[in-house]
Amino acid sequence: MQFVPIPKEHLDNMWQYVEPIIIKAVGLTPDRIDTKNILADAKEGRYLIWIVTEQRKDTQYIQAVLTTRISQYPKTNALCVDFVAGTRMKDWLPIVMPVFEELGKTNKCSHIEGYGRKAWAKYLNKYGWQQQHIQYEKRLDNE
Repeated sequence: MQFVPIPKEHLDNMWQYVEPIIIKAVGLTPDRIDTKNILADAKEGRYLIWIVTEQRKDTQYIQAVLTTRISQYPKTNALCVDFVAGTRMKDWLPIVMPVFEELGKTNKCSHIEGYGRKAWAKYLNKYGWQQQHIQYEKRLDNE
């Protein structure tokens, strides 16, 4: 398996392969962001889009797509992993975590943060992740 960021100049060519995977994660918040926003922000450098690939015979398959960005808080920076989609997390997480840790340190981040499903804890806890809070949401649509 390989874990690489997609360079900005290759985003348009790769998007046809990436979007069908990342849409599963982005689709959970359709009123906030969509895949067009992700692509535009990545082209502007606000997001970095990463892919986990695996070679099978003569074909390279994308196993997962992840997005990162640096969030600047008043007292610290954080590496934010906003969207994660794909399969076989337990197989690629050992490759991804050291890269993200180094990326965070390089960008003077005090921590890595992200949203995810509760079931991910069984994989993330091995790498020092801890649940910090539970997010609640109440929609304010016209009732």
